[in-house]
Amino acid sequence: MNLTVSAPAADRRAAASPRPRLLVAPISITPTKPLLPTHVKGMLWVDLLCKASREVAEVTCIWNSRTPNLAGQTVQFWAYLDREYGGHDYAALDDLDIGRLYVEFHGAETRFDPTALRDYTERVERTGWVHPASARMLDLWSAQLRTLGVADPGLHADRPHPCTAQDVVDRLRADKLCLDQRAVGGPVYLDGTRWGVPLRPVIGADGHANYLLTALRDILPVVADHDHVLLVHDEEIAQDFVLVEKILAHYGVRTSRLALGRVPLGGVVQSSRAGGWDGASLGEISRTALAQFTIEEYRLGMRVYYGAMLGRAAGESFDQRLLYRAMVRARKLLSAPERPGDAGAFVRRHLTRSAWVDPYRLSAAVISRPVPRDVLTELFL
Repeated sequence: MNLTVSAPAADRRAAASPRPRLLVAPISITPTKPLLPTHVKGMLWVDLLCKASREVAEVTCIWNSRTPNLAGQTVQFWAYLDREYGGHDYAALDDLDIGRLYVEFHGAETRFDPTALRDYTERVERTGWVHPASARMLDLWSAQLRTLGVADPGLHADRPHPCTAQDVVDRLRADKLCLDQRAVGGPVYLDGTRWGVPLRPVIGADGHANYLLTALRDILPVVADHDHVLLVHDEEIAQDFVLVEKILAHYGVRTSRLALGRVPLGGVVQSSRAGGWDGASLGEISRTALAQFTIEEYRLGMRVYYGAMLGRAAGESFDQRLLYRAMVRARKLLSAPERPGDAGAFVRRHLTRSAWVDPYRLSAAVISRPVPRDVLTELFL
């Protein structure tokens, strides 16, 4: 495939259309564990951002279900399950059960032969295959997000990547943006040294591509169809996405980043692979909350808590008491007399310079000033 990145094509389309074309590219979540507060925060922020930004722009959100299934941690987990549990019936497990198996896998510190893992990645590449454990997890996520009022980003949609990893390497190498050491048994690096950014491995010596290269496979082939790209990622991997941003800028693509802080649990920010998240998963939260609040109060309260109260950066630990206070606040907002107003004008006041709506500013405004009821019903419920 001839991978061509051409921003002028997007410029011509923008001249013909008054509405900018925004591409939102969030980092995806591997379907190996329950949706925890950090994941829920990301899902809610991206969902609100996309819904609100459609007031002023044509918005496309990239969520390729194959991307997280090509990650090393995913295929190693699948290989572990097949080796240790064979043909287990994962349909009988819930998200906590599968999450505990994920923690068990990391605790075992198992190493797999690259050839065995390649069988998994090649199957994903050929057919979009998903291991039964992850297929079950996606079913559970879908139901939980539906209850939360979050639009399905395409969890079950099979979307073959529009180009191969080699296509991306060839394009970047032609522009001296990568260093390919595979001929001498080494890795492939993204090369941002011209901007003072260190070399970043994206294909290991074993031939496995990491999440950065897989993300570029999603983004690079379609940037010419958009006027702006928004990269949404964890704060902890900001340097990786600074590099992606600079690569896209090299091709003339207007780009911005939204870095979201992880939500600590018990004062500690750590990977879900370590466990310690009992009581904080989305499934558990929804079950306990919906025993006390209506679904509308639950949905609005979750958005108030994760949007306005926690904010963008990493800060206070997840606190169920504060979450319930947010749901009580939501009850008051929903029971208040309906207020007339221009919902579109209310939303547009919270645009960033890059023409996407800031979820924090919008969420904070909803709880601090009178808000047209349409804003709540269309965006928060």
